[in-house]
Amino acid sequence: MRVIVWASEKGGTGKTSSAINSAVALAKSGSRVLLVDLDPQANASLVMLEGQGAAPPTAGAVLLGGATVAESVRVTRTPRLELLPADVSLADANLELANKIGRENRLRAALVEVRSRYDVVVIDTPPTRSILTINALVAAGEVLIPVEPGLFSLSGLGQLQSAIDDVRRYLDNPALKIAGILITRTRHDSVSRDVETQLRETFGELVFKTTIPTSVKVEEAHGRFLSVIDYSPRSPGAKAYLSLAEEIINGGKTKRTGDTPNRLAQTHDAA
Repeated sequence: MRVIVWASEKGGTGKTSSAINSAVALAKSGSRVLLVDLDPQANASLVMLEGQGAAPPTAGAVLLGGATVAESVRVTRTPRLELLPADVSLADANLELANKIGRENRLRAALVEVRSRYDVVVIDTPPTRSILTINALVAAGEVLIPVEPGLFSLSGLGQLQSAIDDVRRYLDNPALKIAGILITRTRHDSVSRDVETQLRETFGELVFKTTIPTSVKVEEAHGRFLSVIDYSPRSPGAKAYLSLAEEIINGGKTKRTGDTPNRLAQTHDAA
């Protein structure tokens, strides 16, 4: 069972959109997928549950030991895709975990029971570092980082690299790696081109070939509680996420985190 985390320490990168649409695309490719919503904003849950709030138990209860993953998952309209939803209680769970034994390992332990049930677990995380993000990184083998072209687009890469290195070293997950950097919300302008050029020159094959264009269809889809793949399958955004899923299925970018620490740190310092 592959466990993939979408993580960014900067808001507005399209992280949740990428988690939703990559999970849908992977399920449509034939994989059995679990989408885990670890963001207290619960936007992924809102879309996947068609605008309905999630009734207990949810991810917060799983992390606190009050429910199992199997008891808490919901089916979605997409065949082979299930959801471990979030609700407002996840913010409270984040605070309660601070004094719990094994607080960083709660999600990893909970996923053990379902490892034969899914081929891929896709985790959406908060845009700020918390015990929820650390739980996701401890449970995962791969980290995908969305980056939006812009003046401050690279500002969070160094901090995220540091967090990943600490998880590898101190929290017994030495195999954790950055599996790809995804350029999102691209536009036909010099800023997008310059940022993409800089990223590809700095990180090479670690950057996905697929880029996600700015598309009103993505926002329209979310407003209708749909993935863009279901809402507008012929749109550039839908085609891009289907292409991204192919890259993920084929192994994505496989450099270990330890291969690129200086470059990530230097990029952060330059930003």
